[in-house]
Amino acid sequence: MRVVIKKMIWLLLCCTALSACAGMGGQLGASMTVVNYSGKGYDWVAVAKPDTPEQAEAADMVSPYGASGIMCCVNLPAKWQPGMKLVVQFKDATKAKTAAEWSKENIPLQLRTVAVPRYAEGDVGTVWVQFLQDDKVALVVSRYDPSNANWPGVMKGWPKPSIEYRRQLWDQEMKLLTKDLLDFQEKIKVDGADHKKFQDAIDSVRVQINRLGKRP
Repeated sequence: MRVVIKKMIWLLLCCTALSACAGMGGQLGASMTVVNYSGKGYDWVAVAKPDTPEQAEAADMVSPYGASGIMCCVNLPAKWQPGMKLVVQFKDATKAKTAAEWSKENIPLQLRTVAVPRYAEGDVGTVWVQFLQDDKVALVVSRYDPSNANWPGVMKGWPKPSIEYRRQLWDQEMKLLTKDLLDFQEKIKVDGADHKKFQDAIDSVRVQINRLGKRP
């Protein structure tokens, strides 16, 4: 259900996004990718100009300790200028489990003005939006990704999930698998005619539990 809700959010929000995938008037079109080094998820992350802070040029969503896709586009001057800034828009990930809950959440859109670091003239590459710990947001403009030795950002490498987050995911998965196992075991007692079907399902769940292994 959570995946369905997020798709609904994405489709609705995309309808409001404005993108310009070609450079105009001495500007270059850079792609945008979000890299999240925090344990919070965001259902909406976008970049806008300071003079039109609510007009998104490129947008996506990102999971905790994850990265978004490659979105088009953010228009930047071909030559970096001191004092350049962009506005990062973001909304926290939904906690709703049903469509009804989601419709009542009303998660606010937050705006953060962030300095644009120096980039090579005529070579904007990608605008990387970085979510860091303690609700900090930073930008990197580079054709290299975080794993590359030429990456100019302070935070090196791709995000690595914390042990707490890995345990949270493990607990959620184990809870779901355990519930499925108990449900199938109960059904096999009630409906003997479908014994093989339920036994196959039980065996499949047990395989998944074994693959899940021990809690991190």
